[in-house]
Amino acid sequence: MAQSNESKLWNRIKKLGDKSHFTHFTRIESNTVNGIPDVHCLVNKQLFWLELKANDLKNRGLSKWQINWHIKYQIAGGKVFILNSPLKERALEILAVCRDSRSTRLVYKTDDTSSTGLWSCILQAAAAEA
Repeated sequence: MAQSNESKLWNRIKKLGDKSHFTHFTRIESNTVNGIPDVHCLVNKQLFWLELKANDLKNRGLSKWQINWHIKYQIAGGKVFILNSPLKERALEILAVCRDSRSTRLVYKTDDTSSTGLWSCILQAAAAEA
């Protein structure tokens, strides 16, 4: 069975975590909580969640439940982002859901799709404000 692009992205993140003592990544697959992001992250003492996407859709294909989860978590003071690998270009991007417009905004983007580029995206998410 072929892996989805999001599963491939998770495998790349997992490999990064295996190489560092300052990271902990946990993939969450839940049928009980609508909208919960894919990966819980601890990087350099910073907690945040990542929703993995690999598409070019409006709002990166987030469901209304995912958008609601992101907004509620942000209001509570938590950090949550979308890590997207657009299909039409070689890039990686970190996005966040805007509370008012319920749309996504770009936080960070790199054309470096190597492990170094992926690591820089994760570090940008860890350092970003809630």
